[in-house]
Amino acid sequence: MSLDPLLAAPSPIPWHAFAAFAALAIGATQLMLPKGTPRHRIAGYVWAALMLVIAVSSFWIHQIRLIGPFGPIHFLSILVLVTVPLAVP
Repeated sequence: MSLDPLLAAPSPIPWHAFAAFAALAIGATQLMLPKGTPRHRIAGYVWAALMLVIAVSSFWIHQIRLIGPFGPIHFLSILVLVTVPLAVP
């Protein structure tokens, strides 16, 4: 398995994918940490920031089009942009 196709993809796709991989790893780690500890909170803030990066970067990825340049996943991105800031105290 090689990362060459991902690294050769147009600009927003690699950092969108790497942010998603990082969010997946940090989210899993955060769920294993004791709740309320400084490490748990920092992991949560990093996870939330990565989710915002993923949502924003999705607006420059137009492989699946439904309404103009946007597809169904962009509605999820709007939901993430609205709900993540509400979830972070």
